Amino acid sequence: MRADVAVVGAGVIGALAAYELAKRGVEVVLLEAEKPGAATLASAGMLAPHPEGLSGALLEAGLFGLEAYPELLAELKEKGYPVEASFSGTWVAALSLGEKEAWEAQDPLPYPVRGGLGARRFPGGFVHPRGLREALLGAFRALGGVYLRAEVEGVEGGRVSWKEGELRARAVLLCVGAWGGRFGLGVRPLKGEALLLGGEAPPGPLFAGEGYILPREGGVYVGATGREGWREGVDLYGLRWLADYAHERFPLLEGAPFRGVVWGYRPLGELFVGELEEGIYAAVGHGRNGILLAPWTAKRLLKLLGVEG
Repeated sequence: MRADVAVVGAGVIGALAAYELAKRGVEVVLLEAEKPGAATLASAGMLAPHPEGLSGALLEAGLFGLEAYPELLAELKEKGYPVEASFSGTWVAALSLGEKEAWEAQDPLPYPVRGGLGARRFPGGFVHPRGLREALLGAFRALGGVYLRAEVEGVEGGRVSWKEGELRARAVLLCVGAWGGRFGLGVRPLKGEALLLGGEAPPGPLFAGEGYILPREGGVYVGATGREGWREGVDLYGLRWLADYAHERFPLLEGAPFRGVVWGYRPLGELFVGELEEGIYAAVGHGRNGILLAPWTAKRLLKLLGVEG
């Protein structure tokens, strides 16, 4: 089997890179292990470069992503793949006088917060990560892109191998998230757990203290824990922390119906988007900002491959 480009990993970053390549006439094979714990499937999907504390070049990359998403989502919708999203803003609630001064939180709270002394609104919003991934994969396949369920075991030169077979490609993109360590990349997993509730949601992502909430499918996404290691699932500690946070911080969620929980491994480590060796490229270490940084990452990968236009 042969292709111009093999993309390993079909989270939002890999799926977006594959879609943008296919749009430009590049023959792409997208390989995905479909292992439990993929970050995209559990992500909040926040587009919040300022509240996330980004600065310098990383802030510029985040602002690029925020600006790029409306056009990308309009394009996907026109192709028949609508995605839940909003760009109404992101808020940080001040819970002390020190926070109020540090954040210049002079705006009224957009949603009741116990102990809240005001808020600061920033440009931003959210996009539904699972919906975005499904839309990108649908559009990618419609362009003739090939999606294979395969757990890649080796990448050497232009040869990508897995238990059932192999392919050869002119270039290989490793968009493997928290599993970067198996390819010699400096990434480790940071498990995040989140709670899904019914009830009234804020107008956009709202940061308050150690957590945050945002709209999700007509309800509320409450996040998130952060613990290193490969332990799977949501345990009692994580569930208790999320439930206590929602109950103690947001009065409107006291009687909210339970919808479910999600979990996934954030790729923790230094952000790297570049060439590892001739013909092999990697995009890893996005932490909790993979969705926000995906458009910038895809643009950089296409530039490295010489197919930016």
